[in-house]
Amino acid sequence: MSLGILPSRSAALEQVDSLSLPTKRDEAWRYAPHKTLGQLTFGPAASTDAALADIDSQIPQLDGPLLVVVNGVVDAGRSRLGALPDGVSLVSLADAADEAADVLERVHEEADDAFSVINRAYGTGGAVIQISGQQSETIHIVDVAVPGAEQNASSSRVVIDVAAGSSAVIVETRIGSGDSFGGSNVRTEISLAADASLEHIILQDLPATQIHLGRVDVVQAANSTLRARLFNLGSDYGRVAYYVHLTDEGAHADLSGLYFGFGEQTLDQQITVVHGAPNCTSRQSYRGVLDDSSTGVWNGGVDVRVGADGTDSEQSNDNLLLSRKAEINTMPRLEILADEVSCQHGATVGQLDEEALYYMRSRGIPAEEASRLLINGFADQMMDDLESDTVRAWITERLGHANV
Repeated sequence: MSLGILPSRSAALEQVDSLSLPTKRDEAWRYAPHKTLGQLTFGPAASTDAALADIDSQIPQLDGPLLVVVNGVVDAGRSRLGALPDGVSLVSLADAADEAADVLERVHEEADDAFSVINRAYGTGGAVIQISGQQSETIHIVDVAVPGAEQNASSSRVVIDVAAGSSAVIVETRIGSGDSFGGSNVRTEISLAADASLEHIILQDLPATQIHLGRVDVVQAANSTLRARLFNLGSDYGRVAYYVHLTDEGAHADLSGLYFGFGEQTLDQQITVVHGAPNCTSRQSYRGVLDDSSTGVWNGGVDVRVGADGTDSEQSNDNLLLSRKAEINTMPRLEILADEVSCQHGATVGQLDEEALYYMRSRGIPAEEASRLLINGFADQMMDDLESDTVRAWITERLGHANV
């Protein structure tokens, strides 16, 4: 899973008609709603004339550059690209073919699933971000899915390249409009050069009638640092898969996230970190809160390649079930082919602490408020290290405990 050349869009288009969608036999797709996935219809990026007034209230109001993509097409009216900071290039994918050709060709040599091929074929819209220097302004990419009558699912692509010694914070907000069935297929490709640093945040909050399929590919050079934060909250089936490759000595990847399910949602986290060089470190820490008949999936893997001596990795997955009908499927995975490594993993599944509830009620706190305080305390730990107060406030309000 090293850097390679991205197969051409024409090659992907040739494969689309003969693709076989994942089945329950595919371990990484075991808990997906396969019949529903087969009802998604994809095609070339196309602008929409649908009224989109409802999306503005869904977008966190961050300062700094903003690029809004609707069904794979840049919405210039909602974007804010006028005065970019020095060292930041942010352009639409459709306009980037010539000036960022080398960046656009980089990708992992990870085996593609059907939806990745579909994204390559139809994901001609999106954003290309190139970073140099120490950037203090948050860069915000918003992807909006608006199901149509002829095609109900959109594809888009985000390409991020952080130069040696540079740093940035990038937020991707993924939302939808309307109450029709459909969804989005978003692929993000990140390259971190030596000593580069990136905080990358995904806010997934599509409507409950839609499907979200997200994939994040990361390649990290020597002594680079990735802080990936996932808040997987919306959609009927919300899936985000990370493939992180530590290619050179001293690289560090820190991935964490929160999934919060209601109704009959399925929120699916698929994580693979490959240690391909000596003395690299990785951390995975995910928490799930599942209510009603919702389902959570956490499939977290660490792959230590031959020669990656001195690897230091930790994984944890903690889950809180609020209903007897809620379900969690947690699967930590380790494959170690090197010596002198430290690899730890653990997973927990529990319910609200009855003793803590009793103590709070004995102090005059009503039962409903006591439960809410315990849930908030469990979930809010995944937001403690967010640098953006606006993002933290948006998540807190979205989860319904802004005033607790």
